[in-house]
Amino acid sequence: MPYNAQFTPIPTLLPPPKSAQWKDGFLDWNIARFEADSRGMPAGEHVCSQTDNSIAHDQGYYLKISEDGITIKSRTESGARLAFQTLRQIALQSDERGMRMVEISDYPDLEVRGFMLDISRCKVPIMDELSRLLDKLALFKYNRLELYTEHTYAFSGHEIVWADASPMTKSKYARLQKLCDFAGIELVANMNGLGHMERWLRYPQYAHLAESKAPFIDPLGTVRKFPTTLYPDKSALDFMDGLYAQFLPNFSSDKINIGGDEPWELGMGRSKERCKNEGKYRVYIDHILGLRSLCAARGKKEIYFWADVLMQNAEYSKLLPEDMIPVLWGYYLDHPYEEQCSKMRELGRTFLVAPGTNTWNSFGLRWDCALGNIKTACDCAKKYGAKGMILTQWGDGGNHQPWCAMMPPIALAAAQAWSGDIPEDKVCTALDKLVFSDSTGEFSRSLCALGRVDPVQKLRCFHHKMFFASGKEAETAAKEYTPAKFDEMEAALDFAMSLAATSKMRCRDAEICLCEVALAAEMIKWAIARARGDFYVSTTQQQVSLKFIVSEFARVWLARAEFGGLTESLDRIKKISPEIFAV
Repeated sequence: MPYNAQFTPIPTLLPPPKSAQWKDGFLDWNIARFEADSRGMPAGEHVCSQTDNSIAHDQGYYLKISEDGITIKSRTESGARLAFQTLRQIALQSDERGMRMVEISDYPDLEVRGFMLDISRCKVPIMDELSRLLDKLALFKYNRLELYTEHTYAFSGHEIVWADASPMTKSKYARLQKLCDFAGIELVANMNGLGHMERWLRYPQYAHLAESKAPFIDPLGTVRKFPTTLYPDKSALDFMDGLYAQFLPNFSSDKINIGGDEPWELGMGRSKERCKNEGKYRVYIDHILGLRSLCAARGKKEIYFWADVLMQNAEYSKLLPEDMIPVLWGYYLDHPYEEQCSKMRELGRTFLVAPGTNTWNSFGLRWDCALGNIKTACDCAKKYGAKGMILTQWGDGGNHQPWCAMMPPIALAAAQAWSGDIPEDKVCTALDKLVFSDSTGEFSRSLCALGRVDPVQKLRCFHHKMFFASGKEAETAAKEYTPAKFDEMEAALDFAMSLAATSKMRCRDAEICLCEVALAAEMIKWAIARARGDFYVSTTQQQVSLKFIVSEFARVWLARAEFGGLTESLDRIKKISPEIFAV
């Protein structure tokens, strides 16, 4: 029977293009072969890439695959690079017949489509893993990468802070910068300079920089054993300038995120009188203006900062120059993106939105929360004229979540920022074809199912809270649900694991992905068993299971991440029942 192209599935492209007209024919591989040149631009004997000023959008492109070869038209190099990623996606889904012929016209809704990875909460990925992540971000047309940094850089003279953290180094950043340049992704510096400084302030050498002493209880209800906030004065600025002098030369970008979020102790300690006399927001603004001046003196022209403090009194944004760009962050379904984005437009400010993957404080992810959060953030960004979106991947609580669990939110956010709503099944199909190479189409669905095991879709999953609770806390938390609810959670977990078990991945990290998901399942099962009555981990079965989890956790961790931070992450698990690890 002659082959009929109309019965062959059309390649799944993510993000979905604005316009794609698929043809019945295929371009033979003898002509369809293409590659990236030394600059990461599309090249090949039958590839014609040309500048076309009639393409309206700076990142827009026209791509044609026909019997004559491959034609790419774009206004800028950025557009040509994005067309190259579309070519890659088509090629990855093509067989021996070649690439299906098509005409595509496309451009993004949002200019900035970024990803921020937290490397300061224990887990610093090995370089091969960063390279693999970068490749997938480029494939999904992200164009910015930030590595959230508190202490995980090898600052000379500050070894006490990072000695056990396996930090990023000058040579690692040099390699990462080359990879980003080739992929067409802007590597942007990200380092906090006010709050979240506990990695420094815990040491006597830096105690003089603290706003106040510890312990204290933060607004999330967590007891903080160490100070977290710098006292905003000249000494703090001089300290940060010394760090900038070493850190910023690693980045060719003229942008930086200076942090500035959650300065919990501000106004509670040494700055109390200043805040009373000048106003807390004025003291805050003066400090971030100081950080801005330091960064500007070192060549940074766009200064991004987390906007949680500013949004408490947005009128203070009038005191900030135009090169300071607020990043509106919020990770849950009830975050007021509509109100905040509207206010930014009213004030005439350039801004970004920052939803989250919702994997942290979980052993999987909060998938429904991620779905709604990312959609709302991107919809409001477009409605109110935001510059773009930065998807955040945090590691709160010790970074115990599976690495691969962030892939569904990454794919979803890529589509939402570029072109809009996309059904969950298409997200999964794209992941299985382009990331996991799973012929069954089940592994990505197993991740989404894992993200629906827990009934809690905000802040901390029930299983996560139960896992790390003290005996008394576990006894109290268990009363929130009936045994029938635990049965439902276990059934949902079994369903997720059955999907993973039937998958047939061919990606390089297939075995690691399966091990990560299996470990997550064991940790969730352990938490549910505890909720059923073994609150104080007194049974041999729970004790043995916990020791197995610790052993497997270390093995899985080291498959993707450096050793630094592993001990801290493991210690949190061991503290659940320290006596069984004392022998």
